[in-house]
Amino acid sequence: MSIDAIKVANVDEEGRFGGPERRIVQVAKALKRHNVDTQIVYPNFDSERFAREITRAGISSTALSITRLSKEKRILARYILFFPIEIFRLVFFFRRHKFDLIHVNGSYQFKVAIAAKLAGIPAIWHLNDTQMNAIVKKICIILARYCASGFIFTGKRVHDYYISGTPLEQKPYVEIQAPVDTTVFEPSHVVPDKRVSQVQGRKIVAVSGINPTKGIEYFIEMASNLVQQHKDLVFFVAGAELSSHQKYYQYLKKLLSSTKLTNRNFLFVGMIDNVPSFLQSADIFVFTSVSESGPAAVWEAMSMGKAIVTTDVGSVSQYIEVGVSGFIVTIKDVKALCEKVNLLLDDPALRQKMGANARIVAQKKLDVTIAAEKHASFYRRILSLSSS
Repeated sequence: MSIDAIKVANVDEEGRFGGPERRIVQVAKALKRHNVDTQIVYPNFDSERFAREITRAGISSTALSITRLSKEKRILARYILFFPIEIFRLVFFFRRHKFDLIHVNGSYQFKVAIAAKLAGIPAIWHLNDTQMNAIVKKICIILARYCASGFIFTGKRVHDYYISGTPLEQKPYVEIQAPVDTTVFEPSHVVPDKRVSQVQGRKIVAVSGINPTKGIEYFIEMASNLVQQHKDLVFFVAGAELSSHQKYYQYLKKLLSSTKLTNRNFLFVGMIDNVPSFLQSADIFVFTSVSESGPAAVWEAMSMGKAIVTTDVGSVSQYIEVGVSGFIVTIKDVKALCEKVNLLLDDPALRQKMGANARIVAQKKLDVTIAAEKHASFYRRILSLSSS
């Protein structure tokens, strides 16, 4: 095996397209320049959007019969029933293709880590959350002790959440933020999404999956307060409405019905294919999450040169300078959200200046080329340690 050329299996048991899946595709494409050949492996169920994005990026891939961990009873039953079978399916696949390294995505993707160990191939475990079921977290930490050769964390808080005070502190790791392709999220090259641009008024947007960790109820409460002061505001939420979070979505709908917001000034637009176009016509980007590691949606808004108000989650304070490239408020603080958004609404010049500063930060510190370089360097480090 030559460390100059590396063959990596980047495996995602989830399959449904979201932030981690976008990161996998972006980094795999950029890694070609570093002589890293990535094959993305994903479930052959519920992964249509992921498969399209992989094909569009020209990345080698394989769809296997692997089941994600889920709270949905039918999927959970299949996960448990086929757990050992799917592990050995992965072991056979890894050995047949003679991969140098296995990249595991997410703390709950146990099968990939176990299969890598059984196949005798070094595994890097990529951890990207700070709020996980306690049992899942415990299993991850136990398995990682024996199956992981090293870790990628999307921020210091993720490292502290999983590693601090455990035997895993001695294993090699690197911090790599979820990246943004600043050549794609480039405001001067993007055509606005008509669903946003053709709506009259000032637009405040959020890009966020519909699940409780995203704190969308606080976005709604903020919107309800702001429309009483500014009649021209329109609010948009773009994100997937998954069946596993239908109760939360219904709760949000009920909350909306208790306010003076209407379908003319508050819109859920669902999953969107072209995020840069959606962001292009926004006046302000607001992120109300209650738990994150490195929020890619914020980095993308920064790259699009948007004025940003975000809760203090994950690593946002590492990349946003308060009052210069955005505003950061305490989690769940609706009053603070309103205050900062009001400042931006009243000062168009400040919005423009903050957006321009945010884009500079995204280009210098968060671009996918930087992430790919860090991945390639860490891959080679782990392979060197494994072969010594």
